Amino acid sequence: MKRGHKVPSFIRNNEMISEQQILSILESKEFEKYFFVSVKVSGDNKITIAADTDQGITIDECGEISTKLEEALNRDQEDFELEVSSPGLTEPFKVLRQYTKNIGKNVDITLADGNKIDGVLLSADNDGITIKQTVVEKINGKRKKSEVDNTINFAAIKTTKLKIKI
Repeated sequence: MKRGHKVPSFIRNNEMISEQQILSILESKEFEKYFFVSVKVSGDNKITIAADTDQGITIDECGEISTKLEEALNRDQEDFELEVSSPGLTEPFKVLRQYTKNIGKNVDITLADGNKIDGVLLSADNDGITIKQTVVEKINGKRKKSEVDNTINFAAIKTTKLKIKI
């Protein structure tokens, strides 16, 4: 343990580590350049963290998070396994910051009603997102493509994934 680093009281009391306790450590200033997509602690104290940055996360940065978190925890008090990784390109977005990070990129959206749409992510806020979507209309028997901005409330979205072009 680094000198001067205060051990959280839940570690000193030999209680099982909770997700909220891990999140409180991750909210400290030394983790401010990261955002955390998910934090899970299993019954056998396996801590799994999906982390990212606005520019994307590297393996070295995942290692840095792991090292700093290990320093904040005390293995002598509570044994645990720790895994830190990126959220993955094919995984659905889980937090607002993933949306804002991917503005300007193509996304695939599955709506709560089962319909699927895709488009370029234009904006995201606490209420929802706006995408530029290509729609095809029949006008006088002819198909016409046009682009429209479509605002979608988060309550109407089941999943959003980054559309990967090969």
